[in-house]
Formats: sequence, C-alpha cells, structure tokens
Amino acid sequence: MATVTTTAENSPESSDGEPDVVHDSLHHSSSIPSFHDLQTATEGRKLSEPVNQTEPSHSFDHLQTLLEGGKSQNPDEPVFSLYDRFGWFATTTLIVTTLLTLAAMGFLWFLWAADQRNKTWHSMAARNWITRAVTLTSVAIRTSISLQATIGTSLLAGLALENTQVLMLNLASVSMMRNANAGPNMLLWLMFKAFSKDTERWRRSLLPMMVLLLATVSLLTEFTSTVLLSDLKQTTLPGHTVSSTTATNFVYDTNGTIPFLSRGTVWTKKPPFYPTFAEYHEDSTDNPADTVDTGPTLRGFLPIESQQQRSMLRDFSGRATMIDSRVRCIRPQLALEKGHYAAEPVLGLSGQVTTATGETSDFSCVLPFSVPPQDGTVSNEWQIGMSYLGQFPNSSFAPLQSELRQITSNSSYGMVFLVVNVTAGSPNEWRQVLGTDGGEYGTFGGTGAQPKAYRGHGEWADLLFTTNESTVMSASLCYASYDSAVLNITALGGDTNRTEPFPIYDVHSQSYDYTMVRRQLGQIPFGAQSLTAEDRGVFSISKRDSWLPGPGDYARSSWLSEPVTLDFDDDPADTFEYVTATSVSHNITAYIYNAPSTPNVWEGQLRLNPDPSVTALFQQILQGNGNIAFALQSILTIFAGMTYYDQLQRFNSPNKIRTTPIILVNRPRSVRGIVAVTTVLGIHFIVMSVILHLFLSRAVLSTLGNAWQTLAQIVRGDVLKLIKTAALATDKTVEDKMKQERWKNRLVGVRLCRHPESVELVYRDSPSGLGKMMKNAPYRRRRLIGRKQSHRVGLPKSAH
Repeated sequence: MATVTTTAENSPESSDGEPDVVHDSLHHSSSIPSFHDLQTATEGRKLSEPVNQTEPSHSFDHLQTLLEGGKSQNPDEPVFSLYDRFGWFATTTLIVTTLLTLAAMGFLWFLWAADQRNKTWHSMAARNWITRAVTLTSVAIRTSISLQATIGTSLLAGLALENTQVLMLNLASVSMMRNANAGPNMLLWLMFKAFSKDTERWRRSLLPMMVLLLATVSLLTEFTSTVLLSDLKQTTLPGHTVSSTTATNFVYDTNGTIPFLSRGTVWTKKPPFYPTFAEYHEDSTDNPADTVDTGPTLRGFLPIESQQQRSMLRDFSGRATMIDSRVRCIRPQLALEKGHYAAEPVLGLSGQVTTATGETSDFSCVLPFSVPPQDGTVSNEWQIGMSYLGQFPNSSFAPLQSELRQITSNSSYGMVFLVVNVTAGSPNEWRQVLGTDGGEYGTFGGTGAQPKAYRGHGEWADLLFTTNESTVMSASLCYASYDSAVLNITALGGDTNRTEPFPIYDVHSQSYDYTMVRRQLGQIPFGAQSLTAEDRGVFSISKRDSWLPGPGDYARSSWLSEPVTLDFDDDPADTFEYVTATSVSHNITAYIYNAPSTPNVWEGQLRLNPDPSVTALFQQILQGNGNIAFALQSILTIFAGMTYYDQLQRFNSPNKIRTTPIILVNRPRSVRGIVAVTTVLGIHFIVMSVILHLFLSRAVLSTLGNAWQTLAQIVRGDVLKLIKTAALATDKTVEDKMKQERWKNRLVGVRLCRHPESVELVYRDSPSGLGKMMKNAPYRRRRLIGRKQSHRVGLPKSAH
C-alpha cells in the first residue's frame, strides 16, 4: 500500500543540533486572517464549544476549530465560502455561458424545425442569412464551451492536487492551472502521466476519466460549425412578391396598326430556346374511336424576357398572351383521291376531303422520298407531310370552338391540315404501281391511280394501292383551334426552380435528343402514368370563369366593331400565305421529315421544308408513342413562343405585373449534424455537472482565480529548495534535478493540517522505492514526526 508522508520547511537547527518541526503556512488573501491573529482572537475560548454555524465558513472560530484538532461536526468542510471558491468571474462565466449555449441551441433548433410559413424564418432565409446565423451561433457555442472547459480544468486541477494525483515533476504546472489555463488538453497529458505511475490507478480513475471526457468534448465542439453546415443544402424558397411595370402586349392605334417587326416565316427558323409557358388543360373524354384530341389547352407566354428570371419564377400575376392550342385529328372522308409519281422520285396525293362542317376542300400533297441515312441503315422516319387547307369559320358548326373568341363572330380562325404519311412502299414499288405522271416534271393532277382498297385505324385512313399492302398511304384530318388573346392570369409554378429544356446530342445516333422538350410539352415518357405541371417545368394557370377578354384584359374592335383577339402576323397560319405571296394556297406541303428540296416537281406545287429541329421534334414525338394531334400541337406552341419573344421588345402597352421569385438558399435539409451537436453539448453539461459536484463535495483548499494562493500552497519544503535554484533554470533543468533526487515517479498533493501552519505537501510513494524522501536522517525524522502529528483533514480515505 502506498505511503503518505508530509514535509516541512527546513528551519534553523536548535541548540541540541536537531531541526525543529516547522509546518508550512497558508498564505491567504486579506479575507483569511493569519494564525497569530486567530490565536489572539480566540484566547480564553474553550475548544470544546461548538462552532457557530451562522458565521461564515472562513470565520475565526471555524478555522481555529479546523486547525486545532478538527472538533467541527464536519472535518472535511471547505475553508472558503462558495463565492470565494469560485469568484465573481468564474461564477458569472458559468451562468452566462450556460444560458448562452442553451439559447444558441434553441435558436438552431428553430432554424432546423421552422419553414417558410414562419415569417421570421422566411425573412432570414430570403436574405440568405441562415448560413451566417449558423456560423455565428457556432462561434458562440464554441466560445462558451471553451470558457467552461477552462473553468472545469481549474476545478479538476484542484481536485487532483487535493487527491495526490499529480507527479512531483508537474506540481507547479497543475497548481497554476487553478488560476489560469488554456483548456484541458495539457492537464489530460499531465494526469495521464500520473495515472501511469499510480499503483492505485484504477481506484483513482474518476478524475482522469473526467479530464478525458472534458478534453474530448472540448475538441468535438471545435467542429460545431462544420457539422452544422453539413446539414445545410442549397435549395429553393419562395422570395418576396414584387410589383413592377413592364410592356405586356401590343396596343393597336386608331389606324389599326401595331409596331410589329416582320421577320419572315417561323417554320424555317431554328428555335433559339424553348421558353417556359403557363398552361390550363382539361382532358378530353368520350372521344370516338376515329378521333384523337389533346383536350382544351390554353397556353400563355409571360412578358419576361430573361431566361434566368423565367427559370427562377414561382408565380406570376398580370397580363399574358394566351393561345388556344387544342388540336383534334379525325379519320377523313376522302373523294376522288389519286396517287401520283414523278421520277425525282416524288409521290403525290390529290383529291377532295369533307370537313366536319360538311364543306369539301380540294387538296394536293407532295411527298418526296426521304434521303436515306449515309451509314446505310434503314430510316424509321415517318414520311409525313401536311397540306394546309385554310381556316374554319367561327360558328357553332366549327369542329372546334375557340375558348378565346365569341362564337357569334363571322371571322375565321384556327387551321385545318390534311396530314399524309407514306406508310409502306419503296420508290421502285410505287413507280411500278403508279407509273410516271406526265413525265419527270409534268402537271400535277394527271391520270394517276386510285387506291385498290381502304382501311381505317384510329384517326388514320389507309389507302392501299396494292392488294398485298406493299404500297400504302395514310391520311388524317387535323383541326387546330389556333387563336390568341391578352388576358389577365394568375400562374403558379411551384417552389422548385426549373431549367428550360434544350436538345441533347446523342453520340450513338449522331442526332439530337428532344426528350426534355417533349417532357415540357407534356408527352408522358414510357413507364410513367402522368406528369404534373411542376414535373414538366411549366406554370399552372388558375381557371377563370370565362376565357373571353373582359375587364383587366386587352381587346380591340375589328372593322365590324366586335371584340377580337391579338393575332401575330408571323404566326403559323400566315406562314403559308407568306410563302405563296398571295392568298392562302391549297397547293403547299410542309415536309415534316428529312425530305430533299424539290423546287421543280410538278408545276404549281409548292413545298415548305421546316427547320431540321422542328422535324426532329415532330418525328421523336410520333416514335415515342405520341399521336399526330399532340405532335401538331407541340410545334404550333413552339412557333407561337418564337414569335412572342421575337416581338417582346416591340410591345407598347405597359402594365403592372406581380411576380414571386424563387431564390436559392442554404437551409437545413438534414438533422444529423444538429443531433450530433446537441448530443455532444448534453455530454458536456453532464461532465461539467459531475465536476462541479466533485469539487463542491471533495475540494477543501482550492479556489479559482487566486494566483498567489496557488503559488503559496506549494512553495514549501522540497519545492522551496527547488525554487531557490530555478530562477535562471528551464523546466527541463528543474525536472532533471528532480530525477536526480529520484522524485520522478512521486505523486504529490496538498492538504489542510492541524498545526500552527495550515497547508502541507503530501507524498504518495510507489512500492518500487522510487520517489522516497531525501535520505538524510533529520528529514526522515521530520517525516515521522509529521506522520504522528498530522490530522487527515480533507484527505481521501485511500491516503490514510
């Protein structure tokens, strides 16, 4: 078992040559009187009288009782009052930092738990203050924990000294830590060294464990900011609604003109972008088997030129240009139909078609055979052409009623197309069946050849020119209720920013993929059940009671003095008139496939080769399980958007609009970080509570923030000898001297004693014999005398 010994400062020898036993004195602050004063003040008082419990813990009588025999009811009671043991700085720091840490954690949990429904949270997030708030709060937490850790280190240093768990080599360092320190890391190292030399280490492992926990928690809190910021992810959030004034549409002057800038047909232009639009849509139900219908579809273009602003727009309220983009395709009723062939090679189909209003219209459609792929593969393109038949009257007998126009109007609107596809047959097969019609470049409408049989499937009427179905043409009649109006709408886009689509080049097919564009237009991909407006990246328009122009909308009077809507001069319908340079012609075909340019095939027959991006999109819609009505609706929407944004800077009608932007913010999207920080702080408070409890219940001599006291309590005996030679020495020199004296493994502490001097050093020697007291006889005698006379006030039981 370890031996506990005490030391006394060397004094002048007595007349018989032996040194006197003089114990070390406790140098208190002014509030602690000297022993001489205590003795004078207490003369004549019987030591057996009980101590007045109402007096301060450091009163004369109480301290006298502790020093002269321990007659107190509690011999381990601290010498100092609670306030003196901690001091105002440590007390204030513990209270303030605890409250600050709890408030900081409450604030952080508010940032993690709240959302845009909380105005305070939304205001912070909209200004992108959450990252700053987390960083500053983390600084406050780290600072608070660091301050508490220094106080905890001082408390543990005092406990270690009073429990003789400090190596003699580190006595000065540990004692001074009670006054000032830089945290628990150094104390952890010093106590680890003492722990490794302590033969009773496992019985005395509580303090080293508390130092380890305090150091670990202090280290972990240094990463508070990093851990918390790992929970933040960049996401979108609705900003504050903004009112502004912008030009939203054209206004016709008294002469019926607008500042429109004509740039030619949109069919032959490459779309510069595919703008986000707003949409109101209803599904079409109860369609006949020979009909496909997109359903009522109104699409609006917003007067916002910047693509970035459109992508970061949550909602819009104000005037927008609307188009009625509904398309219905039915199986046509044909008459006098004949197939034609020219040696280019080019196919042709002529005849009459009966429209839904009972009217007949002549048509002629020219279809050059597509250019075969250069790599020798077989093209899977639909060899499809659209022959424009004109507009249909705005009456109750029209096949589609425009949602944007009064049905009582006598004006016409919309578009009618006869769509023809070469379903089967090679150029040689068609030549054998049809022969040449008037030579290589003859007059269209010659003899030709009539179909041998007819067959219907869906919206298509198949014309079989051979009984074995080797040469087949298919036709479908499509109505587009294409019309426009400037209406006051409310469009909602959701809380997620959107990226306007664009075609992506496919290396394998060496062509552009329009999947993103088709998705925006509403084509459901394979395997999906449906797409929401937010999935597509478009705005949803709130339903109105009427889509006719009314109060708050814009309408002008036509020459018949009735409200009509705004038309674009370069819209798809006008394109055909632009190409012919005369009135609308029935002898023009738009090739919606990779067709060669054939300007000289058949006199009077005109062709239109749309931009390859238009044909590629059209073909991919059909090959992606889309129908002809949806494909036609899609390209008409793209044409309308191109015209709208091409003329946007020419608009001359300023109006107020309200927009709510989507802002990119860093906000909490996970709780792992904050849960980890909360757990670490909880452990820290538990550790600090245990340390405070140990200090209050076991420490007797130690106080915080008293530099002279921490020095005076150890400057005695052997330490005093070392100090006399250490004025110009380094710590290493002093430690080397201790090792020479074989104090290397000696454990030392301080305790309160009963003799005229109040504090003495206490040693615990290891069984190895290392660290025994100096081997001079007078010193051994003093140790024995001190052992006989010492009173174990405040010393742990293991030291007795």
